[in-house]
Amino acid sequence: MNRRVATAVTMGVREFRRTPVLLALLAFLPAYIIGAFVLLVSDVDVPATIDGATVAVPMTDFAAAFMTPVTVAILSGIVGLFLVQMSQAADDRLRLAGYGAADLVVSRVGTLGLGTGVVTGTSVFVAVLAFTPESPVPFVAATLLVGLSYGILGVVVGIVLGRLGGVYVMLFAPMVDVLLFQNPLATDPPAWTALLPSHYATDALFDAAFTGSADAWDFAGAGLYVLALLAVGVLVFYRATDVE
Repeated sequence: MNRRVATAVTMGVREFRRTPVLLALLAFLPAYIIGAFVLLVSDVDVPATIDGATVAVPMTDFAAAFMTPVTVAILSGIVGLFLVQMSQAADDRLRLAGYGAADLVVSRVGTLGLGTGVVTGTSVFVAVLAFTPESPVPFVAATLLVGLSYGILGVVVGIVLGRLGGVYVMLFAPMVDVLLFQNPLATDPPAWTALLPSHYATDALFDAAFTGSADAWDFAGAGLYVLALLAVGVLVFYRATDVE
């Protein structure tokens, strides 16, 4: 990371620190969403379809694992959206200071990565207080991929729809995607749900949480999805900032 990019990333982090509401969400929502579901569900075993097989999973463990990608998707999407909104004035100043397109894009991707890492770490910490994943490292990696996917989507949605419309979308989309269509308790989800952002990452996450296996194909699919979204996000960000 060159000096210009490091300076821009530092400025981005400072902007986040000046937004108390966002910091409160990052600190409070993981404990509220994951913790509330763990406390509210009954301590019984439920049949979940994981990696094509039906396994009995304690409901409290399932709630902790299941709400982790939901929380990370929501918060990462909001981080990406706020990043766009807060960086617009700063990017104008940086361009005047001689920053080029590559510097701005790399710095914003770096800032988004840091924000997603914080969201992932906080959410996983809360989750593992309630249950222990069978494979902790793949579980964290899959959670991070969910966050990166929705963080990039938050950037795109923030540019296209603005803050108010973007917040609604980034609250609603993870609910539909993860809660509705990637739910291991559901049966026979439509084939097109494989095209949704969290599909491969949540498959890998549930495998890591309850079977101890790590499907390389799921991780590859999730990684390719992130790269495809990143390409779209970079293009949209570049055009929106009108860097020549």
